[in-house]
Amino acid sequence: MTPEQQAKVRAGLREAFREDASAAYREWYAAQNALAGRGEANLCRALADDLWALVPELDGGLGEERGRFFNNLGAFFGTAGPAANLARAEACFALALEAWSGDEDRRARALHNRGSALAALGESAAELSRAAACFEEALVFRSGEREIARAVTLHHLGIARRKLAERAPGSASAELERSRAALEEALDLRRRQGLAAGAASTRFQLGVTLAALGRRDEARRALEAAAGELEAAGKAEEAALARRLAD
Repeated sequence: MTPEQQAKVRAGLREAFREDASAAYREWYAAQNALAGRGEANLCRALADDLWALVPELDGGLGEERGRFFNNLGAFFGTAGPAANLARAEACFALALEAWSGDEDRRARALHNRGSALAALGESAAELSRAAACFEEALVFRSGEREIARAVTLHHLGIARRKLAERAPGSASAELERSRAALEEALDLRRRQGLAAGAASTRFQLGVTLAALGRRDEARRALEAAAGELEAAGKAEEAALARRLAD
């Protein structure tokens, strides 16, 4: 894309956000995915910078869409990619949580997404500890009555606590045990709900945690079972990885 074309795209999207921020976000997000797929990393970052500069101007006019807008934008900035930015993601989730202050369901969603961003992009023990805390807070609402959502959060909590064990050697054993407990509960819930692909993914993560705990026989059995389940779910690459780890 030429510099002139890039300038035209950026100007068009800036104007679209001023006219209808929620509709423009969908267009902007689609453009981000398309450009990232074509290797246009610099333009992806430029579009993200343009939107971030507009946030103070847009915030007051979002109305009832404020929480959704900032939750979605936080999830974008909190996902690995050319424009990933953990500080921006956390700022967005803070605004989403503020907008959804009276809605426990939506607050749990924002807390889960904030935890996911911290777990995906965080490098320090402090960041991963905050990720785990966000997931734990989301689980207060995502109780046993909401098994599907609870299983999703428990799955991610188990991974976050295993990553935290790597960054905090002094508490590694305790964090790995917490990881195991979260993943075992998530696996039980997903199996009870008949979520075969989700259960396979969780069983794989449980196998990795059991290996980190030194429980090799249990880890091997979990990984071998996960390999078969992942293959049945059409996830050949993940199945192959599970088999390699089991060996």
